[in-house]
Amino acid sequence: MVLRRIGFIVFFFYFFSPGVDGLCKRTECKCVPYRHNSLFAECAFQSRQMMAMKASDFPSELGAVVMSGGRELRFDIEVFSHLTHLESVVVRGVPKVYVKEHSFANMSSKTPVSFEFSDAQFLIFEGMSWKSPDGPVSVLVARVNRAIIHGQAFSRLTNFTAVDVGRLELLEKAFYIARPYNANNTTISLERVHIENLAKMTFQSSVYEVRLSGSEVKKVSTDAFTALQIERVIIENSTLHRVEAAAFSDQTLIQTMTLRQARLHDVEGAAFLSGLSNLVIIHSKLGIVRSGAMNITVATVLMADNMFSHVHSHGIVLKDWNTLTISNNTFKRVEREAFTSPSAPPAASRPGGPAEDYLVVTEEPAKTHEFNFTRNIIVEVHDSAFDFGVNDDSKVLIDNNFFIFNCHCNMDNVGLLISGGKAAMFDTGLCSVDETLSKCFQLPMGFVNMYNFTENVCKVHGSIVCEEVQRDAEDAPDEPSITSAVDIPYDDVEREKQILTSLFAIILVGMLVVMIVSAMMWVGRKGYCAKARRFLLPSTNSLVDHLTRMFSSSGVTPAVSVSRLSVHEYAELQRKMEEAKNLEEDDGTLEDKATQTLPEELTQELLQSLKEKLNDPENYSEARDMIEHLYDLIKVEENCNKNYRDSTCVTIEEPEHGDNLYDVIRPKRPPQSRTGKPELVSQGTRAPSPDKLLPYSKKPTIVSDYMEPRDRKVHTYSEIPPRPDLLPGPHVSTSVSMANRPLPAEPTQL
Repeated sequence: MVLRRIGFIVFFFYFFSPGVDGLCKRTECKCVPYRHNSLFAECAFQSRQMMAMKASDFPSELGAVVMSGGRELRFDIEVFSHLTHLESVVVRGVPKVYVKEHSFANMSSKTPVSFEFSDAQFLIFEGMSWKSPDGPVSVLVARVNRAIIHGQAFSRLTNFTAVDVGRLELLEKAFYIARPYNANNTTISLERVHIENLAKMTFQSSVYEVRLSGSEVKKVSTDAFTALQIERVIIENSTLHRVEAAAFSDQTLIQTMTLRQARLHDVEGAAFLSGLSNLVIIHSKLGIVRSGAMNITVATVLMADNMFSHVHSHGIVLKDWNTLTISNNTFKRVEREAFTSPSAPPAASRPGGPAEDYLVVTEEPAKTHEFNFTRNIIVEVHDSAFDFGVNDDSKVLIDNNFFIFNCHCNMDNVGLLISGGKAAMFDTGLCSVDETLSKCFQLPMGFVNMYNFTENVCKVHGSIVCEEVQRDAEDAPDEPSITSAVDIPYDDVEREKQILTSLFAIILVGMLVVMIVSAMMWVGRKGYCAKARRFLLPSTNSLVDHLTRMFSSSGVTPAVSVSRLSVHEYAELQRKMEEAKNLEEDDGTLEDKATQTLPEELTQELLQSLKEKLNDPENYSEARDMIEHLYDLIKVEENCNKNYRDSTCVTIEEPEHGDNLYDVIRPKRPPQSRTGKPELVSQGTRAPSPDKLLPYSKKPTIVSDYMEPRDRKVHTYSEIPPRPDLLPGPHVSTSVSMANRPLPAEPTQL
């Protein structure tokens, strides 16, 4: 019982008490002194480690910690609740990071604590992860493939930044901050992220700035922006594919909304309802702006250098504006009353600040409101397309607007495009002069003032009677400067999909072709083609033969050979068997020893006899005749042996490819019967032998002595490898040495 209690106490102390050393005891970690009497811990885990960090793992004196490596990292609940000196937490290079609910809750550090999560594949923040911290919190998420943020994950958040996130999932109430530290300083920045859906009430708490930069958002859902107040909303160099109705709620007040180099493909009705102080849209492309898409109350509006592809009727409704500037825009198609104002604007305020910042401050009331409509390109615009209700008290500037149609004599109706500026629109507008008009009336090509064209051409000539001009007047000139990539927003996407699909199909077909060719080459190398051909071609054991017998209409199996070989194979086998039989029966020609007149070797007795005769003056002449006779015999024997070797040996200096180098090449001959006697070849010269001259006892040949083979299978003996270990020591007999002696010169006549 006592031991059980002691074990329980040790278990409780180990898992729930804050350790003095914690990470500092691990071999993967090292701790060094940090500022304010705190510690700095750095841990590098092994690649296969799965860590679960508890409160006891972090020393109470910890001020900063860096954790990297490993396979997975999980944080238990309230892991930093006892750390009063904590300032920085960095998790870098961990593939999977899980921040559970209440993992960082009740942090006791009163100083600002920064969290960094970078270089990960998967990251998740569950709800209430940072619940009730004592100090402010800032979070950085960088270079993560996929990150998920649940609702109400943050508390007392001052800054959240997500950079280079492949897929960022912001669930409902993701940035709902229960206890905002300072709403006037809280910023949320999303840079180079991909968001499939900006969910409902994502931005529900008041913040200072929401910035979306270099990112792509597939859908901005209804009530995505529902905070009471947001100082600035900046969307720059980003794409919003679809903005649903009430995405920017009417209960939200936004001081300044800036769309800079933004692309809005489809803006549904009532998408923008928030009240604005300043609306800035510059260098952007708006695809389809449906009816009531922007129905906002705004003080100052600036639209410059934009492309409007299709603005439906009442697509942009601006209420209570003070200053409205529409300059350097291209309007591809604008329907009737696309830009409207329900009532005349009140007394306006003058703009302030540099023009390039596009930020207008309304500090001092102005005496008159301002309306600026200059240098716009108008392609297809209906009457009263710009109905802003300007009156005589307004300060209106309408100048140098380009109309993309050929000049004609009934252009005074262009003043109906904009209310309150009929004369100015016609007097300052420009129409196009194409090549036909230029040749007909000697005018410069390009754009000319409508008023000047009417005065100089229409009033002088009465009407345009040039047939070519009348035929081409209705055709709008092709102006490459006004082409838009947002004209039909989804066509480009579909075209890109088709291109990618075609490329994928081509690559797939190429891979299949390569695989088929490789398989055919492999089958050919393995010899399966020949087997398949023998199986399919008509033969006794082929598939065709089996099918023929199986489906025979008469039901009688035809008599066929039961041999397992085809006719061609059988003929080939017969030929090989005949050749083998001929080789066995074809013995080499034997030497006829009976006709040999030269003795086998110069024996010691013969030499001794010659020596005695030479020393005897009486027998000197006889010895000389014997020596001359032996000389002739030896010469003849050498010639015979040389001719025999040339006829029976194989030259191996230039062998044919694929043949055996040691095969004996011989002409084809008919098979011979073995009943007859073997063929004998005469080896002698029929000359008188020395034993005819002088009788002497010839030593018989010992059968056991080794003799050099002289038949046609001489190569068989030459292939026997030498075995020095089995042979006795070198010994040269006297007879062999004398047989291989150099020949003497022919004796001279005495």
